[in-house]
Amino acid sequence: MFKTVNSVCPKDCFGSCSLEVEVEKGKIIKVRGNHNSPVNQGRICIKGKNYSNMVYSPERLLYPLQRIGKRVEGEFKRISWEQALDIIYENLKNLRWQYGSESILYYQRFANLGVVKNCAYSFWYQFGGFTSTYGGLCDSAAQEAISLTYGEVKHNKISDLENSKLIILWGSNPAYTNIHLMHYISKAVDKGAKLIIIDIRENESGSKSNLYLYPRPGTDGCLALGIANQLIENNMIDENFIDQHTFGFTEFKELVKNYPLDKVSGITKIPISKIKSIINYIKESPGYALICGMGVQRYTNAGQTVRAISLLPALTGSIGKKGCGFYFSDKQAPELNWPFFPEKPERIRNSIAVAKLASGIENQINPPVKAMWIEQANPMTSNPDINRLAETMNKLDLIVVVDLFLTDTARIADIVLPAASMYEYYDLISGYGHSYIQLQQRVINPPGECKHESEIYRLLGKKFGFSLDYLPENNLDTIEKIISSSNLNTNIEELIEKPYLHSSYQEIAFNDLKFNTSTGKIEFYSQQMKDRWGLNPLPFYYEPIENKYSSPELYAKYPLTLISAHSLNKMNSQFSNREIFQEEPLIWINPEDAGNRGINDGDKVEVYNDRGSLILKSILTEKMPPGIVHIYFGWWDGVHQVNLNKLTGEYVSDIGYGTAFHNCLVEIKK
Repeated sequence: MFKTVNSVCPKDCFGSCSLEVEVEKGKIIKVRGNHNSPVNQGRICIKGKNYSNMVYSPERLLYPLQRIGKRVEGEFKRISWEQALDIIYENLKNLRWQYGSESILYYQRFANLGVVKNCAYSFWYQFGGFTSTYGGLCDSAAQEAISLTYGEVKHNKISDLENSKLIILWGSNPAYTNIHLMHYISKAVDKGAKLIIIDIRENESGSKSNLYLYPRPGTDGCLALGIANQLIENNMIDENFIDQHTFGFTEFKELVKNYPLDKVSGITKIPISKIKSIINYIKESPGYALICGMGVQRYTNAGQTVRAISLLPALTGSIGKKGCGFYFSDKQAPELNWPFFPEKPERIRNSIAVAKLASGIENQINPPVKAMWIEQANPMTSNPDINRLAETMNKLDLIVVVDLFLTDTARIADIVLPAASMYEYYDLISGYGHSYIQLQQRVINPPGECKHESEIYRLLGKKFGFSLDYLPENNLDTIEKIISSSNLNTNIEELIEKPYLHSSYQEIAFNDLKFNTSTGKIEFYSQQMKDRWGLNPLPFYYEPIENKYSSPELYAKYPLTLISAHSLNKMNSQFSNREIFQEEPLIWINPEDAGNRGINDGDKVEVYNDRGSLILKSILTEKMPPGIVHIYFGWWDGVHQVNLNKLTGEYVSDIGYGTAFHNCLVEIKK
């Protein structure tokens, strides 16, 4: 019998799109956007439209697998769940007895959002402890920077962009990464709004832009300070707003005097005329929307960069008003509570930065890391310096991976457990592109012998004799308890019909002009920046690591900066194995750089540095400035024989323990 089920996409994306899933005889027939939802009003990306192909992919893992032969060979045999659990149980039990519970590294990231993934801690707490990671691969530096500056991370409802007269896209490419934001940007432009793009390349969102600025990679903070200096010098600031709602402006004003136009132009390589143009646009529309993307905070100077950029709207009083504001992510939804935590053990070692996973594992002693449990993650594709990471992980006694596919990480596992897809379990989803909370429904049963992590942990918990009260079954009763413990004024019946928005939500962020900082104001000068991170309380600019000026000897060998952006057809590394989305690995090169190396359009080229090398097809384009090459992120080595993280280094951002992927010098040859 045919039915339509409301659900939500839980993928690590700004969208968190409301979905309608058509099901017939227990099989998904079609996935479409929910036109009745205020979240996306029926819009979904091409990935969402093809989710059913992922669920029913012939490559999907349906049974537990055990490695045969060497890890690097990636050969497996099918085993039963009982066999898989027995192997895992015996290994974990013996390692805990011999080395202690911290000898197990539990590694989880954000393949899917949701609160139910906390079931893992209900197991590992009862296990007695573990080693874990801190920081992030994505946005942790910017999140910390914005929190220090504004007190919390939020922005206006994205439909408010229609009211904007001027929109600045800074290191953001929403045409590929946030289609709902792009929808409202396009509507604003059609109504006469001006659009300015600041990026290291001509990206896919700028077809209607009025002005394009190409800063040298990692110099965005310098540009922001230069713009601030011009706004102040030309009396284009809102002094009343600054006096009443900001802290430390006097010190900030002194700082930016060190960034005159000629100096900023020399550092950023942006012509003075271009910088003057953006000043003129702001003069015409001092109330504007500034949208900051992820790319600007993938450098070692990330936190200070984002602080400098985020303070620009405050200078003109462009905060707390319609058509204005600073956009990064919107996290106004209340935190969802997992009410099934056992007592937290003392032996939790949170000691490895995600950005330094390989060296972090190597450096653990008393006890050393002997095993990894990996779920919702693909570190052998997504983490930096994967050649070193592969060498490190190959020394471990046990690697367990829970996944839907034989990813690059699963290929080096000892045991691979087949996971449930997003349509095969219940969850509550709170995203970061909007502040709605949505119910993810179990639409179909898992195929083959696939299991959700909560069921895996229950089965393994039984073998250890753990209390199953903390390891609940994945059903609507569990979701109802989460709703109740999170103090949400809704219930299952309402969530089945529509998303939930908390009563404290502000359509216009900071419209009450209250800022949850230590001073209660927007902080140009942040004492917490110094206290937490030992850095200048002002958004001081300094050169990031691994570039022409900070690493001249390395630059002499590798004079091109490698920048990786997110593809339209991938979600980080997800979907890379799907034939419908498989792209030929390409590298975009400026014709001048290519000509200096005898490279023609379409040539196969080697991209290399001291960490590794790749073979890619070259695309020559003026959309890339000289000195920069561009690759889309997320190709699997096991599918494409390409992984750009063979080239990236283990660099950590100045705050937030983010990953500085863009500090990467390379050379290219035919």
